[in-house]
Amino acid sequence: MVCVLFSRPNHDTQMSYLHYYSKELLELSKLKGYKTINKEEKNAKRSVIISIIKKQKPKFIFFNGHGSPNLICGQNNEIIISSKNPEILSESITYSLSCSSALNLGRMAVERGAISFIGYKFDFALGKDPEREAVPSKDKIARLFLEPSNLLVSSMLKGNSTLEALNKSKKMMKDNVLYLSTTDDFQDARYYAPYLYGNYLGLTLHGDKKALIQ
Repeated sequence: MVCVLFSRPNHDTQMSYLHYYSKELLELSKLKGYKTINKEEKNAKRSVIISIIKKQKPKFIFFNGHGSPNLICGQNNEIIISSKNPEILSESITYSLSCSSALNLGRMAVERGAISFIGYKFDFALGKDPEREAVPSKDKIARLFLEPSNLLVSSMLKGNSTLEALNKSKKMMKDNVLYLSTTDDFQDARYYAPYLYGNYLGLTLHGDKKALIQ
């Protein structure tokens, strides 16, 4: 059975949004018959994640977390993957929803044996409604930023290739940027459009463009 691993820290406002939105991906992964391993909050830490990768050899790894060009973090910003251990991602497809990790780390991971690495070469912007931060499910602005990310993962779980999933995500981003640029549905919508467009420009795929989770 193909193994899928989710790392889902939840220790600040930004991570609470990512944690909430990724829940539906867990359910889809189980529905599609994958061996789904979910490590969240205090269990989204280096020792746990590295041990699972070594023992279970997940085909697909999804990281929520803060990041930089050379690292991906877990709970309380503990470094899980960095330029010191990119080979841990070998023989896997990784999607990193973290700032800038595709800039250097993604490339290094592929050079060290990863099948594919999808992530962002710039900071990942998350627009939020300040009045809804305590209830991510009711934040209509954040949804426009996070649904394209969810679409990327759900597309892969449904059998799309890495490139197909990336293109679907980017198309939704463009559609949402257009909506933000033209709508009068809520105040300051145009303010958020450049930040979402930055996510569009930053979303990057290293490695095999035809890779599948199956």
